[in-house]
Amino acid sequence: MMLMTLHQHRQPEYLPEGHLPCDRVRKDGVVVHSLTAHAIQALERHKWIESQKYGYDIGYRAYEEWLQHCWGGWTRSKLLEHLYGWRFWGAFSGGDYGLFSRSSVEHHVPQEVLQKVADLLAVGGENLDVLNWSISADHDVEAIMWLLDRIDINAKRQRLLTSHIRLFLHQECAP
Repeated sequence: MMLMTLHQHRQPEYLPEGHLPCDRVRKDGVVVHSLTAHAIQALERHKWIESQKYGYDIGYRAYEEWLQHCWGGWTRSKLLEHLYGWRFWGAFSGGDYGLFSRSSVEHHVPQEVLQKVADLLAVGGENLDVLNWSISADHDVEAIMWLLDRIDINAKRQRLLTSHIRLFLHQECAP
């Protein structure tokens, strides 16, 4: 049995919360999803599930748990959806939408290299993992460094809207 890589699968159009009122449609028909609004929906879903487990509303604690334990992976998954071109997230650069689906990008990074980098990142790989693979596979490290700089997955995962989400939650939860 041949194992399929992530790029060979198309992400379904389904979102648990569906399309939200703040999602918009571009002139070309592409839906631009609000990362903040969908994150709030994920937070609310987590709060509901955890409150059901305890039998009472656990309140803000559920938000902090989700931000601490889920935020990094959740934003990484949304960035990968954007980079594959499966779903457009407005918080990410429009120029990067579908980056991993292109035949090549600047610095002549070929599609098979894009796919391998995408696969490494999709399973939780970090920049160092990609660089080690690149060196061991004798790929153009300069081109890989350019690609990793463009993707900037670590910065997006760590800082992207975290303080914004917390600020929004504090405003929503204030008496």
